[in-house]
Amino acid sequence: MKGWKSGFSKLFMVIIVVMMYFSFQTITHASSVGQSLPVPDNGWHRYEDTNSGFVYEGQSWKLLTNGIFSGNSEKFTLDASLHSVKFSFVGEKLRLINYRGPDRQSSIKVNIDGVDYNYSANGTSQGTTLLFEKLNLENKVHSVVISAVNSGTYQIFEFDAIDINETGYLINKNISAPSNLTATGGDTKVDLSWTNVSNATGYNIKRGLTANGPYNTIATNVTGTVYLDTSVTNGTTYFYVVTALNNNDESLVSNEASATPQKANQPEPEPSGDRAILTVTLTTGLEKEFDLSNSEVNAFLEWYDARDSGTGPAKFAINKHDNNKGPFSKRAEYVIFDKILTFSIDEYSAK
Repeated sequence: MKGWKSGFSKLFMVIIVVMMYFSFQTITHASSVGQSLPVPDNGWHRYEDTNSGFVYEGQSWKLLTNGIFSGNSEKFTLDASLHSVKFSFVGEKLRLINYRGPDRQSSIKVNIDGVDYNYSANGTSQGTTLLFEKLNLENKVHSVVISAVNSGTYQIFEFDAIDINETGYLINKNISAPSNLTATGGDTKVDLSWTNVSNATGYNIKRGLTANGPYNTIATNVTGTVYLDTSVTNGTTYFYVVTALNNNDESLVSNEASATPQKANQPEPEPSGDRAILTVTLTTGLEKEFDLSNSEVNAFLEWYDARDSGTGPAKFAINKHDNNKGPFSKRAEYVIFDKILTFSIDEYSAK
């Protein structure tokens, strides 16, 4: 009986290991060039040929609708010369999805930021095929031009869709980028504001922890030109950009603005008694005590706060009152702002 239980336990463990293996394979699986890719892999976002972020150059482009294409349509031309597709995107990864067939172009050029790459659409017939992939790009704006030349009898040049890593996006240059973005930090919050874009239907808010990104989108389709970010931590500097939206198309980013949320300084309490002992500790370690009225203490606090903010005189005169010695009608002692280390106020009532 004992041996049966031991054998069952081992079999159970083998089953668990096999399940974990196949689960891991499912999670980490990614499509490779040449495979059919009707829908984008996890972590990617697809943009169809009809998106207004694509610019088709040449006079012979036509729209073909068929269920074998991504989004049920593609753009194509029978005269590849002087025809190209141009677009810009933000991201680190790019994939080109097209129909592959025996009558398709065998030499198609992809220019990314001035660097040429090539792929072929010629081969066994297959729809929505992953034909080109470029990974490990810098996370910034990239300019892309796709073009082909007539190669023998293979004249068909087409464009179906692209995939971009989901933290990036396709840029529509017909939408102006927001401008004059400002960020103001508060206590566990950052207030953002920017200038309105006339044709924008909303805005996306993006935030990063380093200047110039990378940024993560923290809010989408924000209406108006202000946003309050409360998912922040005091003492951390955050960097922001904003993009404008129109029919889900996205503009270039705005200028970058940064802010460091901080807890607001608590104002010094005003004395509540009739009088108070003002004790001033100087940077030399010397302590000075003054017995003052409520109004005199308030005058000292107002001077100190003003000077702390960069305005007001550098010194403050304190009336010595009963400490007058000699034939003087009034004696004053001056304290210098830069010489004050700390001060305390002990209130009391003279009544």
